[in-house]
Amino acid sequence: MAENDQEEPSNFEDILKRQTEAMERLGRHFLPDEEEKRFKRLRRLAFRSVSLAAITVSGIIGSWELGVYLKESWEVRKLASDYAKVGVELYYSENNVGVAQRFIQKAMELSPDNTDYQTLDAYIDGMAAVRTLFNLDRPYNGEELNKTFEALAKSVLLEQQDPEGAEAYILRGQIYAALKDNVRARDTLAEAIRRDPNSDFAHVRMGVVEYNSGNELKAQIALDRALEINPKSKWALLWKGVIAADKKQTKNSLKWYDKALQVDPRFDLAYYNIGWTYLKSKPKNYKSAEASFRKALALNPDYKEAFYGLGMVFGFQNKYKVAHSYLTGAIKIDDQFLTAWKWRGIVNDEMKDYKASLSDYSKAIELDPSKADIYVRRARVYTKTKSYENALGDLLLAKSLVPNNPRINLYLGQIYFDLDKLDAAQNSLAEAIAKKKRYGEAFALRSQIYEKLGKIELAKEDLDTAVKVTSYRPERFLTKRGDFMLRQKSLVLAANDYAKAHRINPLHAIAWLGEARALFQIKDKNAALAAINGYIRLKPEQAIGATLKERIMGLP
Repeated sequence: MAENDQEEPSNFEDILKRQTEAMERLGRHFLPDEEEKRFKRLRRLAFRSVSLAAITVSGIIGSWELGVYLKESWEVRKLASDYAKVGVELYYSENNVGVAQRFIQKAMELSPDNTDYQTLDAYIDGMAAVRTLFNLDRPYNGEELNKTFEALAKSVLLEQQDPEGAEAYILRGQIYAALKDNVRARDTLAEAIRRDPNSDFAHVRMGVVEYNSGNELKAQIALDRALEINPKSKWALLWKGVIAADKKQTKNSLKWYDKALQVDPRFDLAYYNIGWTYLKSKPKNYKSAEASFRKALALNPDYKEAFYGLGMVFGFQNKYKVAHSYLTGAIKIDDQFLTAWKWRGIVNDEMKDYKASLSDYSKAIELDPSKADIYVRRARVYTKTKSYENALGDLLLAKSLVPNNPRINLYLGQIYFDLDKLDAAQNSLAEAIAKKKRYGEAFALRSQIYEKLGKIELAKEDLDTAVKVTSYRPERFLTKRGDFMLRQKSLVLAANDYAKAHRINPLHAIAWLGEARALFQIKDKNAALAAINGYIRLKPEQAIGATLKERIMGLP
């Protein structure tokens, strides 16, 4: 009896303990969190089971299409992803918009429901339209305006696909900047930065907008912020170089461009800007400028601006045939490239192909009828061909567009001089000089009027002033003064001016010829022979060289 009384409490406690543990296990099993986990496991298991069952059944019944379909679907998705990755790499690293777009389009064809690819396509396509607008040197046409609206539509699409993202606002800000609407561009890019403060590209674009608005300090702050976020932002480095170049800080500018190229050795825009930095330096570094433009073309064979840059390199050196070739290359790439048409017109004028020059200027005017400068240049060619009525029409139209342009008064003075309206010519030239105090061309033309009126001292005084105030191609006015001295029989002074002219520019053939004529009249046989040989080297096809040399050889 006593043993049983001792054992019963022990058994009862053990039963209660086991029951409690069982209830706890049961409770834990049916907790909501456990139920959710179990449901997910079951769902994955069910999906896997169905997939395995389907593949098994397809194998059992001899149909392997489903298995092939699943494999091919995976391969298609992988291929689409590869196309997209290549497209992104080409866009961001190689700056090749056209090919990048083709790869993204291929990815979309393979996976049309992928919103990531749609977003990429919208962004790259929109930015391509923006680049076109940024590079325009004329008013945009209807087709380009449509592309602008399409780019804006792309920005709306981007916003719908990613309501919290910054890309839509970056794109929209770029569009407003390209349209010169800096206020809206600034506001839109500010929103992009608010959404993504660490977007270095958004800060770069803000810097560009500020710089174009004349706010250099704010521009530098934005670019510095971009470089804090991403020290390898080639766009920020590029624009630091552009700003330095605009401030004539050549060494500093080249330093920034070099940093951009360290980030991306295939950065064609950096090479292009380096070319212009060398071309605008004093003295101009033609060799380095040419090498930089050629490098840009090697990286981007359709870079029309690089063709134009090479045209300017050779044009500044008076190598007009080569310059003409490169400007023609730019036009072949883009037959609406106004700047190339204009400068080819200038080159044709220098080569005395006036018909071609008039044609080029007319094409440029067709592209932008508001460009007064091109009317002025065309009027100059009309004057040379004695089409005075056409010349006057162009000049008066240009004057209505830009009343304070002294070159218009200069060319009007030339027309009045040619028509023997000397009073009107003097008035026009006086107006030109009043607008531009150091106007060598105006002083040189007025000296011709004074000479014609017999006012020799005033004529010489104006020629002296023309030589004194001119820094660009001063050999022109040295030669004119040499001609004047030759007519006045001041042969030694004439020979000295001609010699100075061809020392400045050894390719200035007319200076060699003028010196030979002056020295022939002085009867300095050896010096005259040296001068005429210099002319013949440059102009072997001109009979006048051989004729004068024969006469010089006849000197005692």
